[in-house]
Amino acid sequence: MTCERCYKPVDVGEHGHMLCPLERRRTSVAVWADDIPGGVLIANAICNEDGTPKRYDSRSAIRLACAVKGVIPYHDAFVEQGNHVLADARTHDDWLKSSENMKASRERDEMRREKRERAGR
Repeated sequence: MTCERCYKPVDVGEHGHMLCPLERRRTSVAVWADDIPGGVLIANAICNEDGTPKRYDSRSAIRLACAVKGVIPYHDAFVEQGNHVLADARTHDDWLKSSENMKASRERDEMRREKRERAGR
């Protein structure tokens, strides 16, 4: 038997209120159901052998089918919004390396320098 407060065996030491430390509860805030209500038809990669869509009623069945076929589930490789975050970062990185940005940066630096000179007079 284990203590509800410290999760140690009851026969080792004293247990109860003010006798043993209260350990963090081992419960989860959310429960993720494995079943998919109504199922889902998948028409690519893990479909039937003849190419017709196959119905899956649980996430574990989809994981198993992916493992058998050797494919990676979409959401393990891509984000829900379509990877626009990565595309935006690449676009910004390309912009930073461009000659147009270098020119704009030089112009901003020149304007700041002139502003400091005017303020110093």
